Amino acid sequence: MLVLRPPQSSDADALVAACQDPEIPRWTNVPSPYTRDHALTFIHRDDPRVKAFLGFEGDQLVGSFSLLEIDLDAHYGEVGYWVAKEARGRGIATQAVEQLKATALELGITRLELLAHKDNAGSRGVARKSGFHDTGELRPAPRVDPPTPPDYVVYAWSAE
Repeated sequence: MLVLRPPQSSDADALVAACQDPEIPRWTNVPSPYTRDHALTFIHRDDPRVKAFLGFEGDQLVGSFSLLEIDLDAHYGEVGYWVAKEARGRGIATQAVEQLKATALELGITRLELLAHKDNAGSRGVARKSGFHDTGELRPAPRVDPPTPPDYVVYAWSAE
């Protein structure tokens, strides 16, 4: 059973180990090489707009999942995630995104976007399985400077 909870200092080593997988920085904004300092910065981030969770099955870290409040007045947010190599292909991301949707609704967010690289078939499948639809829009990678080419497919979900 997948359990999402906020990250803790004791998770740093598991985060560092998982983020050594080159597929994670390939598709996300996770730095490479990923260090303990990166993990601690992530764990202790103080941004009230970001609801960060780590996913566990038992005591095994299976992924990182976040809900970003983009515009509360517009009831709009964004989800992001990565799944540890050993846990891929088991529906972990889809389960987590469903939980993030429920959290979003609790916060008054009724519209979510999920951006997946056009070549990331796994994440594009998660978006579809989680009830997001392809908007037909391409954007640069979110929150990256300098901007990347518009290679990210925008998926949207609405509770309305």
